[in-house]
Amino acid sequence: MAFSLFPKFFKSDETSTENIYTSNKILDYKTFNTLFENHPDLVFTIDPDREIQFFNQTLNGLFNYNENKLRFIINQKLLNIEIVKKHVNRAFAGESQNFQFEYIDTHKRSRNFYVTIVPIFNNENHVNAICGIAKDITNYVQYENEITEIKNKLELAQHTGKIGSWDYNVLSNEIYWSEQLYLLTGRDREDASPVTLEEGLAYIHPEDRERYRTVLYDAMNNSTSYEIEYRILRKDNTLIYVFEHVELLLGENGRPVRLVGNTQDITERKLAEKKLQETKLTTENIYENLSLGIVSIDMITKRTIMVSTGIEEVTGYPKKYFYSPQAMESIVHPEDLHKFTNEMAKITFGKKLNFEFRIIHKNRKEIWIHAKLLPNLNDKGAVVRVDGIYTDITERKQHEEEIRQLAYYDKLTGLPKTELFHEKINSLIKLKNSFSILYLNIHRIKSIKNTLGHEIANEFLIQLTKRLQDTVSQPNFFANLEGNELGIVLWDIKEANSPENIAKKVIDSLNSPFIINGFEIYALVSIGISNYSENGETIEDLLKNADAALHRAKAAGKNNYHIFSSNLNISTYKQYELERDLRKAIKNNQLLLYFQPRVDTNTRRMISAEALIRWEHPTWGIVSPAEFLPIAEEVGLINEIGDWVFQNVCEYLETWKKEGLKLVPISINFIAQRFLRSDCIPMIVNTLKKHKVDTSLIELEITETSIIHHEKEVESILTQLDEIGINVALDDFGTGYSSLAHIKDFTIGTIKLDKSFVQQIAIKPDVEIIIKSIIFMAKGLNMNVVAEGVETLEQYEFLKQQECTEIQGYIFSKPVPEADFLKFLKTPILKPQVNYLADGMQERRAFYRLQLVFPLKADMTITTFKGNSVTLGKTEIAIDNIGPGGLKFYSTIHLPVRHDIIYEFETVIMGKEVKIQGQIVWKDEQLDGVYQYGVSFIINEKDRQDLIKLLNNFSLKLKNNVLVQDTNFAHEDPLSYIKKINQVS
Repeated sequence: MAFSLFPKFFKSDETSTENIYTSNKILDYKTFNTLFENHPDLVFTIDPDREIQFFNQTLNGLFNYNENKLRFIINQKLLNIEIVKKHVNRAFAGESQNFQFEYIDTHKRSRNFYVTIVPIFNNENHVNAICGIAKDITNYVQYENEITEIKNKLELAQHTGKIGSWDYNVLSNEIYWSEQLYLLTGRDREDASPVTLEEGLAYIHPEDRERYRTVLYDAMNNSTSYEIEYRILRKDNTLIYVFEHVELLLGENGRPVRLVGNTQDITERKLAEKKLQETKLTTENIYENLSLGIVSIDMITKRTIMVSTGIEEVTGYPKKYFYSPQAMESIVHPEDLHKFTNEMAKITFGKKLNFEFRIIHKNRKEIWIHAKLLPNLNDKGAVVRVDGIYTDITERKQHEEEIRQLAYYDKLTGLPKTELFHEKINSLIKLKNSFSILYLNIHRIKSIKNTLGHEIANEFLIQLTKRLQDTVSQPNFFANLEGNELGIVLWDIKEANSPENIAKKVIDSLNSPFIINGFEIYALVSIGISNYSENGETIEDLLKNADAALHRAKAAGKNNYHIFSSNLNISTYKQYELERDLRKAIKNNQLLLYFQPRVDTNTRRMISAEALIRWEHPTWGIVSPAEFLPIAEEVGLINEIGDWVFQNVCEYLETWKKEGLKLVPISINFIAQRFLRSDCIPMIVNTLKKHKVDTSLIELEITETSIIHHEKEVESILTQLDEIGINVALDDFGTGYSSLAHIKDFTIGTIKLDKSFVQQIAIKPDVEIIIKSIIFMAKGLNMNVVAEGVETLEQYEFLKQQECTEIQGYIFSKPVPEADFLKFLKTPILKPQVNYLADGMQERRAFYRLQLVFPLKADMTITTFKGNSVTLGKTEIAIDNIGPGGLKFYSTIHLPVRHDIIYEFETVIMGKEVKIQGQIVWKDEQLDGVYQYGVSFIINEKDRQDLIKLLNNFSLKLKNNVLVQDTNFAHEDPLSYIKKINQVS
């Protein structure tokens, strides 16, 4: 990636006596070493004599030789490998090259490399040298080889047992075949695309096809597994017999969504059976050659009259053992004995039987047997003889179990997956006995992986699972669910608070750390509990309520549990819905960008802007990043969302340029986590190239904590960004622990003064001194200073006097959508907006309002949500004014303006409980995430007249005393009060 920009890196100063484009010496050792000494990959240059010129320390570290020996090995061995030599020659011919090769070093160790080399041209367009970068992909190649080996072993197991497997997706009507199934049918492996159901049925013998179709559709209609024997007409027109076992996987609606089948070639057995039926011969010379046991019993005398030698291979016991009465019954596995005797009893009714059971082999191993019993009848219909065929199907059963483990069990912990978890819950619902569901969210897994590595994180999960299983003593079912969640089902509950006690025991069990490779790791969990049938009688309700309880537990802090209650408050209910819907936000195009201008302090001209993400939720309206980005970080979507912002900003810049608008640089927030990924710089460069965006139009914002916690990594990335021409700004400066003296060592062009400083201007003189010092020192270091959160003229004038370069804040504009931002691009001179917070509804009121000196404390809940009645808990708010037609209140919850959401408000005025319903008809944002809302009451005329009388009396008393007795007042301004109760909660 970087070498496409290589000429920019080495462009010499215009005053230089030797221009790099005319010199044969593209770069010197010092320049190369400065650029690539700490590069994580192998970087090198090769001169026209096909010899190594420069290489970085990574190459030294990889091979651990001194420089002379390393040069010898590279020139004499590496560069003489045929594939390397071929691509080097092509590069010197002027073509960039990408290739992969394997090198065996002197210690017989194999190393694999992926190499990119590009030619470097002089001014006459001749190649003076080539520069390359090699990535060590040895671990990746080994991993690919291991995967191939596992796949080959599975194919070998199928081939040995003549068992093919297939997987039919009902929804997409596609069937995927295993390698062995291609061999069984004679179908070409090259034609490996999925087939439809009808194409798959075409391989069944025409005489068996309709019977198979009937069995298949009956099984799908009844949602049951099935077994069937039929014939396959191979591609070369030869015929084979197969036995097929098929399992159905059901969707949430109880209908099949997948069918998984094992198809075994039983031609050998079927031919033997057919021979017996056609000739009615029981001579032992036929049976001796079959690797299955055949037994004939005279049902009149109850004596065994013939046993084949194959029975010895199947059971390990000699033939003579099976001439004794109940011989087979004596070796049946104790757990299957009841099933075996029940099936054998049916034979007296003349029915053909097919069933499976286990025996204990003479070598004490557990063997699976398929029994096929064929009754022979006399002319009166009585059973006179039974021929039994016993086949060892252990290998097929093992194969089925392997497939089941892959489909239904987590490979790491061995726990059942979601499908079996739901299956267990449904089975308990059918019994109608009480049980409980516990949802456990394991925190910090991602952090452990990022800091300590996947191996330690995996071992942590294994040990955590075992400790939790050891902690839960009563009957339980553990499952590994999606994400970092575990599910537990508890039944046979003797005490009402048993689930609560189990949750406490689980949390207490995590007080001691896990010791893994010398690291002490503490586990943090949140637990949500729902009980059958108090919290629902269907699996959908129980799971939804357990999930809602889990959200309440997470909101209360780590290592907490919560038992589901229908009284979720509005904030928790909203948080639950946001987390549930976030994964669909990008897919459904619900994310959008707002832009906030950054204004030149002196000219008031917009000279740049910051891009800020918003989520347009279908229910909750515009959701701020403060609400959903922490969720995105927790569920692993933060990098995907960050990339979305960068790509969309570039798309906007490309569009605006085509429309002939005068562009300004756009600032984009980047998190340290994204910087630490190897594809960060390639993503940035490729996106800029795709949309033809000049690097001068992009500024990336990082926080102080990014530098503090990831100093070396961030420093490397900042250097690369500087090299490709992207400016970096330090956001929220002053909130961390760094200093300008420290930051000057990084390639940072702008610092953004945090709004917590700006808001103290004209309030705290000591803060003003700090601001003056920061601006003075920043200018001395040639840094641009942007003041964030400027709201008042006093703040603006102070910053202007201190020669702060740029202003960003509501005094000039809130963040606005793209349509409004285009107006700023067309008319870039902005005027200060002093009264940007206005009620906006005053002139439209049909009734008077009482403006209160001190706000009323009140409780709010939602009674109707999108036309459906709901029961939620209460959320505390502050009422600023009230009248017969409505009220205005303050809250930290960002609520939508929707007429299909009805709220109920409850307070006390002069000893009388006031309870009124209404709709939010407008909203506005105050400072620090506090919102004010206007409410229109939904009230009948009688109740309105009663309210008018109460408010008239209230108004008279307020004239004498701003704090009327027996009224639910908050003794401070509404903003302070609502912030305080939010901090307490």
